[in-house]
Parts: sequence; structure tokens; C-alpha cells
Amino acid sequence: MKTPNNNNSQIQQRAARPARWSACVCGLITLFAANVQAQVPVFSNVWNVLAGTIPGIPNNSGNNCRGIAINPVNTNALFFSSTGGTNNGVNHVSTLSFGGTYLWDLNGTGVAGGTLNTEGVRVADDGTVYGTDLSGSPASSFKIFKWPSDSDTVTAQTIVANTAGASFQWRAGDYMDLRGSGSNTEMVVVGNGSGANITTNFIIYRPTDDTCTTFTNFTITIPGSVAGLVNLCGAGVAFEGTNNVIWIRRAGSQETRRISYNPATLTATCDRTNNVDQSVCQGLKYYKANGVQMLATVQASSGNGVSQIARVFQIPTSPTAALISVLSSNLPAVAGSVNGNGLGNVDARNGYFVFGAPGHGLSLFKLGFITNSPPNLTGPSGGGTLIEGLVTNTLSVVVSGSTPLTYQWYFTTNNIPVGANTNFLTFSPIQLTNAGSYFVMVTNPFGAATSGVVTLTVLPKKFSNLATQLWTLAPGSRDYIANDNSQRGAAYDPIFQRVVLVSRTPTNGVHLIDAQTGADQGDLDVAAIATAPPGTFAINACGVADDGAVYVGNLIISGSSDTFAIYQYAGGATNTATMVPVYFGNPLAGTGSAGRIGDTMAVRGAGTNTEILCSFRNGTNVAIFTTTDGSIFNFNLIAVSNFPAILETDSSPAGLGVAWGTGNTFWVKSSGFNLRQVQYDLASQVGGVIHSYNNSIGTEQAIGVDNANGYVATIGATENPQTLPIYDLFANDGNSVAALLDREVFPANNVNGNATGAVAFDIAGGRLFALDSNNGLLALTYAPRLYITPAVQGGVVTWAGPGTLQAAALVTGPYVDVVTTSPYTNTAASQNYFRVRR
Repeated sequence: MKTPNNNNSQIQQRAARPARWSACVCGLITLFAANVQAQVPVFSNVWNVLAGTIPGIPNNSGNNCRGIAINPVNTNALFFSSTGGTNNGVNHVSTLSFGGTYLWDLNGTGVAGGTLNTEGVRVADDGTVYGTDLSGSPASSFKIFKWPSDSDTVTAQTIVANTAGASFQWRAGDYMDLRGSGSNTEMVVVGNGSGANITTNFIIYRPTDDTCTTFTNFTITIPGSVAGLVNLCGAGVAFEGTNNVIWIRRAGSQETRRISYNPATLTATCDRTNNVDQSVCQGLKYYKANGVQMLATVQASSGNGVSQIARVFQIPTSPTAALISVLSSNLPAVAGSVNGNGLGNVDARNGYFVFGAPGHGLSLFKLGFITNSPPNLTGPSGGGTLIEGLVTNTLSVVVSGSTPLTYQWYFTTNNIPVGANTNFLTFSPIQLTNAGSYFVMVTNPFGAATSGVVTLTVLPKKFSNLATQLWTLAPGSRDYIANDNSQRGAAYDPIFQRVVLVSRTPTNGVHLIDAQTGADQGDLDVAAIATAPPGTFAINACGVADDGAVYVGNLIISGSSDTFAIYQYAGGATNTATMVPVYFGNPLAGTGSAGRIGDTMAVRGAGTNTEILCSFRNGTNVAIFTTTDGSIFNFNLIAVSNFPAILETDSSPAGLGVAWGTGNTFWVKSSGFNLRQVQYDLASQVGGVIHSYNNSIGTEQAIGVDNANGYVATIGATENPQTLPIYDLFANDGNSVAALLDREVFPANNVNGNATGAVAFDIAGGRLFALDSNNGLLALTYAPRLYITPAVQGGVVTWAGPGTLQAAALVTGPYVDVVTTSPYTNTAASQNYFRVRR
């Protein structure tokens, strides 16, 4: 009796792969290159007015001077202040000449109300001055004040808008912008609200008549806003020219969004999100000149002696590329300058930009352009680890400099002559032969520049007949499966045939899913976590014992202040099972593994023989929890003596993937580390690596192992797209190579920033379940391995898991079913070839 090599004979799939995979192969993920600008913006500082030199611009942390503007008629600068006024009240607008000399205060009579009396100021195209207060809650009124000009010091303001006790639900007035004049005047207003008063809408104000004595408003929901959650506009707002478009800044974030709106339907869309390079940028102003689009802001930070920085960014062509810094200049400070709330503001008119921050005065910059400049570039972007044939990838550089610009891309040291003479290089789709390092040289008549090197790693797609998709659950298909990195733990229950999933969305929950169909089967009780030490995450990972008992653990990141918790559902994955704590303690204390524990969990055994394996996120130790009574578990530290040296603080060869092996062994995997098998002695609490697979991929983390068939499945969490490769541990006798048998694609391809997830095998049922955080659940059936014990007359064929044995006289077939179960004794006189069909 003969059999083909096991790598080829043990796998058989149903008739055809589901059609849905074809869609995945054709999907595109493209990074567009930024447009080359022939004109390079440059800025020169014209003047500075230091804090404390003018009464309305104090040198203190009171944040009393927030609004600033430039008059487009005469290029005077204005500021709105609530201190030091000299013309009928402390609340006032002051005018500075084009040269930066203080001129006068406008009449401050009647400037009052709101949470703060003075906030924003802008000047219309005809020289009319408008100011706003700040409404911090619905109980506070929002007002718009109007003055005839920046030189009329007699006429008091006119209130042209006043919510007067019927304010908006959200906070309004932190930032505003203005365009046009007369009946075409428009203002946009946003606020930095939070909680119940979070700002979810932007407000457009328009006059009701030509005299602009009364303004009315309409509000539009900002795309992506959710009441009570993230405020997307709290750090600034600006009109984009005359379009129905605004730009908004999210407070405490680098995100800067372009919002197109329809004033007729009161709807809006976000068509680009470009990040600034600092999360503390405050205030916003759009400006376009010589074809260059720019956004100005102030890098404003609270604290004594912290620099406040005037910033201007160039807007790239790509809707997702980072904004390009073209100005970064410290605002001058005097001794004791403090920006108490980290505020700032900016306006731009007539080729001039005025910047200000509380406690740091005002600074005026002039915009100019350099021509005949040599190339200047950043990048390339677009590298990484990709899967052969599944995505289109584009390498790109961001370039400034005078035209004409000439590009030449290089692959290692070889010139690439075809399709490589622009500022981007596209691979459609990516192929194994594209793997390697790339750089580009850019030249023009005034010089040359060479980019940095970007590396593409390309992994084989390896679609085989080993596994077949059973079902998938994409993010959004259930309320507890989302693109939010809150699903990290999953396990298989062999008693009730269910997948157990731990999720923190929409709240902490342990959910049950039918293993065969993916149908929702309800939730487990989680009442015990309400009175237990919460940890960083109250629940995170899980595992199921051979008797069906479910175990759930939390996540902790401190060796001194947190408590690691393990809970048990002794009744198994049933809707009536009660959550009971079986371990409270801190395995990090005194172990030298002060980073974290709870990212992973693996369970085996039953009753008093139950063992729970957990990894530390750093160091070379692992944790095994054992029990003598089945209800209280004890911590055992296993020190692995021959793990590789750990150089990074947040690093461990076992940090993100663990699985039980046979006997007293377990498997470990983590980002940047090989797959390893460790043999341990519980009595001496030491362990050592007995197998290391040198071809392991560093981008693969969470693992599951079928020890009976010699398969390991792992999640490629930082690959593009993210897939589930399945390897053969028995290739090359398990010494150093695990052969890739198959690769399966998850139902989504979202970023898994923490590289978390879980893999679980159902060996008896021939099923495999994989959770990739942010990318849902993938369920597969797979074929078992054939084990053949040959003999002179016949032999014995065995396999672990479901499947139908087939036999043929020739290795090429035809194969016919053999009605039998494992083991099967072959008594045929002639030689046979065997395989298993699923």
C-alpha cells in the first residue's frame, strides 16, 4: 500500500470555493500620491505684539483675549477681549494698525451675556465687524454683536442674533468664521462641548435683510457625530472660500475634516480627513493663493513656559494623507506667559496671517512663494506586509519644488523603466515578485532629491482545498461585533457546540454563537464583574475546558495596583450559567513581568485537572493556573530559560498568542517572534523551547493549534488584507519549518491596531473559528491529516476528525468513497492511495 506525501494527500475541499472570495481578490486598497506644487509657500514675521504691552492683551492665564481677525479693507488686525477696555466697558474689540500699533477700542456698551462675554471676532468684506460670545449650555444665550467698522469708536454694537434663553442643546461659540458682506454675509459657529452638551452640529448664520440687522440660523449634523460621544469640531472651524464647504478640527486629536453641506436639504458629507502633526492645534483658517490650499492653526498648549506655535499646513491632493507643514514658528512670550486652557486662534486675509494665543499676544506673518526651488520630498508611503494578489498597493511621495519635476523609481539597485516615472508607483495587484525595497529620485533644473527606502513584504495567498468557509460574522452584523477593537477573546465549547465570544461593545458581555450556523444563542451572566476588581478591561480573553466549563479573564497592566481576575461558568455555555470568580490576584507582582497579563488565554482538561494558560505581554515568563478542587485556582509562574533576549519594554515571545500542546507543552507566538513550542515542568516552574519555526511571519500573532493533525492557524493582524494562514507543523519533522497549507480571508479588512484576536479548533467536528479584532469572526471546516501504518499485506489508515475516506489505485484517481470510520485496515492485494473528503 502506498500513499502520496501527506502534504498533498490529506486535504480535500467541497466542490468549489464560495464566490465571495472572488470579490475579495478584486478589491482595491489604494494610497493616492499628493499633487506636486510648483509654488512653495514661505512666511516672514512682520510684527509681534507681546502680552502685557496693551491693556486688552494681558500676560496672565485668564484667557481673556481669544478672538482675532484681519480687516480685508485695510489689513488692520482686531482682537476681542474681556479685560482692559477703555471705551464703555471692559468687554471690547480693539484695533491694531497694519503696522501693529494699537489704535483704539470700539464702543463696548452692551457687550455682555453668554457663558463668556467675548469669544470670536471676524470682519466682513465691506469692513463690518462681527463678534460672538460663548454659550456653554442650553441655559446660556448665544449672541452676535455688530459694529459698523473697525474705526467707528462712537457707535455701540448692535445685537443681530440672540438665542435669549432658547439656546442650542450643544455648546456654541468657541470658534467661528465669516465670509462675504451685506446680505451675503455668512457665519459658521461650532463649540467644544462634551457630555450632554456635546457639539454634534455646526450652525450657519445668515442675515434676513440687506441691512444685516437680524440674522437667522440653520444647523446641520456633522457626519460621524454621536450625541454624548466624540466632539468632532471642538478645536476650530473655517469656510473654504465660497463653496458650501467647511473645515473642522477635532479637539485633542490630529483629525481635520472637510465637510460639504447642502443648505437646502440640511445634510452634509465628510469627503476627506487629513491629519495635522499635533493634537493640540487650535483655531482654523482656510486660505488659497497661487493654487496652493492651506490651513492655518495655532499649536496651543497649556502650562507655564510651554511654546505656542504659529502653524500653516498645505492641503495634499490625497483625501487621507497628512497635512504638509509649511510654517512652524514660536509665538514670542514674556516671563510668566501662560496659556491656561491651551487656546489659540488665527485669521488670514490679503496674504497676511495673524496668530494669537492667550497670554502670548498677537503675531502677523506675510505669505510669499519661492519659485525655481529644488525638489523637496517626504516618503515614500505605502509599504508593509501584503498578501499576493489580494490588494492593489501604491507607493507615493509628497513633493514640492519648481516644475518640471522628473521621477525615477528604483527597485533595490535596479532602474524600473516602465510605469515608474511619476510620484507614485502602483502594483495591481501585488505579486510575490514585487517584494523588496524601493526608493525614488526626483530631479528638476535646480537640483535633485532622493527619498528614503520603503520595503514591501509579500506573502503567498495559498488558497488550497484544506479549508472551506462555513460562515462569517462581519463587524456590524451584531451589536456586540464592531470595528472598535473591543472583541479580543473567543473559544469553542465542545459540549454545547457553541463559540464563546467576549466583547466590550455595547457593554461588557459574554456571547454565545451556534458553531455550525453562526446564529446568536444569547448571553452569559456577567453580574460578578460589577463588584470585582475591574482591571484595565473588566473582561478580555476566554477559554473552555474539556468538560464545557467556560473561563473568562480580565486584563491588567500594573504589577502594583491591579487585580487579575478569572471567572468560571461551571455549568458551561448555557444561558443559565452563573459567573463565579475562581482567581483574584496579581501575577505581575514580583515576577519581573510588570507590563500586563490577560491578552490571551488557553484552557484544557476538566474538573480538578483543568489548566489555564495565560501570557505576559512582556518578559520571558508565562502563567499557568491550576486547581485542586475545580473551583479555586492557583498561579504558577513558568520561567522559560531559552526564550530570545527581549529588547523592547512591551515585548514577549508569548505576548499575543498561546495554545496548549500535547503533554506538558504549550505553543507561543507574538509580533516579531517565531512560533515556538515550550516544554515545562510544573513542579520546578521552569520551561524551555523545544521547537522554533524559523519561517514564522512576524506579522502573525494569535494562534490556535490542532495537535492531533499538526495544524496551527494564526491571525495576520498587521497584514493587508488580514488573513488566517494555516500551517503544517509536521513538515520537515517539526524542526524548523512550518509549511503554509492554506490562507483564508476575514470578512473585513479594518486596522487591528493592537494585533489582538483568538483562534479555536474543534478537532472532533473538523471546524476552526477565528476572531480578528475589528474584522469579525471566520468559521471554517477543514480536512484532517491521514496517518498510515504500512504493512507487507495491507496497512492501517487513521485520521482525527470528520471526513469520508477515499481510495484510488493511482495517485491521480479516480477516488471512490470507502464506507468506513477511523481506523481503517486496508487488505487489498494491490497498492492503494488514500485521501479524506470533507
